Amino acid sequence: MSAGRSPHIVRGAPYFLVADVASTGAFYASVLGFTCEYSAGDPLEFALYSRDGHAIMLRRAPDPGLIRPIEAQGGTWDVFFWVDDVGSFHRELESGGAAIVYPPTVQPYGMKEFAIRDPGGYVLGFGQTWPPPQGAAG
Repeated sequence: MSAGRSPHIVRGAPYFLVADVASTGAFYASVLGFTCEYSAGDPLEFALYSRDGHAIMLRRAPDPGLIRPIEAQGGTWDVFFWVDDVGSFHRELESGGAAIVYPPTVQPYGMKEFAIRDPGGYVLGFGQTWPPPQGAAG
């Protein structure tokens, strides 16, 4: 590291316990457009899926009863992604068969967002600042 320069976080990823890594990964690939970067185990124990440089890690739960999405604990999303065109992104995921938790909605905190649920019950939120900056898609 250079003198006077702070280190930077270069990537992050939520870590989801799942009952079946292969079927959950297939959902992330076919419905959400993610690509498998890495997988290990036979049967699959772990996989890393990403889209546009943003990743999600999937790990087979030793006991599916240990899986506790945040929604079941009173929260909203397990992960939230900012997108550059929330309307187009919603149409893409909906046409791919994603289970919509709520449609694109303008929130009082300056976001237009929607959410989907994956096969394991995890809720993924997607949104953009609203209203979008001049000339941005929405």
